[in-house]
Amino acid sequence: MENLGLMEYLKNHYQGKKVFITGHTGFKGSWLVQILSLFGATIKGYALTPDQKVNLFDEIAGADLCESVIHDIRDKEVLKKAILDFQPDYIFHLAAQPLVVTGWKQPLLTFDTNVTGTANLLSELNQMESVKNILVVTTDKVYKLDEQKINRKEDDELGGKDPYAASKAAVEFLVASWPIREDINIATARSGNVIGGGDWSEDRLIPDIIRAGLAKTQLEIRYPTAIRPWQHVIEPIFGYLLLAQAMHIKSCTAPAINFGPLIENQITVEDIVAYSSEVLPREFQFSKALTPGKYIESEFLLLDSALAKDELGWQPILSWTEAVQLSLNWYVDFQNGTPVGELIERDIDCYLDKLK
Repeated sequence: MENLGLMEYLKNHYQGKKVFITGHTGFKGSWLVQILSLFGATIKGYALTPDQKVNLFDEIAGADLCESVIHDIRDKEVLKKAILDFQPDYIFHLAAQPLVVTGWKQPLLTFDTNVTGTANLLSELNQMESVKNILVVTTDKVYKLDEQKINRKEDDELGGKDPYAASKAAVEFLVASWPIREDINIATARSGNVIGGGDWSEDRLIPDIIRAGLAKTQLEIRYPTAIRPWQHVIEPIFGYLLLAQAMHIKSCTAPAINFGPLIENQITVEDIVAYSSEVLPREFQFSKALTPGKYIESEFLLLDSALAKDELGWQPILSWTEAVQLSLNWYVDFQNGTPVGELIERDIDCYLDKLK
């Protein structure tokens, strides 16, 4: 792999492969569509319409890069037909209700989408002869709240005291227990708090910073001292692709793998806010206000990614300042008219240069 380079290595594998992505219109899903299209994969996606008027899927002209079914993951029959008609080699399951705050406000929707949606997908796999590899993307928040545990490992206890975290932990149990054909490879991938260009979701730190700067409104900070595994979206996306490829060739049989940032990136929300204020140009400057959170959230959460290195040769390489700077530059240049495809390829080049 080292002699070929990561891009060429993955392109050699995914070129011409049929890849089905649930949640393809979301932030991570759109990045995955863009990267797989660069590899020459044939892609079909299944997801809802993006929540935001300005969204990454439309900005990358995602409908031109893949066949797209706009429908709810909870509709089992429509999902089944979409997959059977396509006969994919790979399934990447990213469709979810992905926000902690929304989980508190709409717990039934969160459990129904995340758990029932996943069950709908798993229930049809045994009838799909083409499908041999399925990767289910969960989250760092699947682990039981324990402030004494610094870096969470894959065999740590699962749990979750908020509806979003609990629903994703339930997905992990679902995948581990579902009866699936022996020739199907399945695993879960747990990544951290992803940042990067193209995320316009509510209640996400970097998009909230950019919105506050553009609108000249106050940035509301709920948990300034909370430490999270901040990482650029490119890093786990390449991890997912390496894991699915390793599953296919049977070089990795781990049921779950963490894809977290550098361990030394023990950075608080307040650190990222201060750094962003320092490096953003004047027209993006913002004021801030502490708005204490109403809900329970872990104060300290990091991932141990040693297994990903041992099994896949994957390891995080971007420092937190590099990840934040790439993200902020993306939004600034987007506002200044730089084409999104150019911004994404620039970020990929930066990541690959760091790998050398």
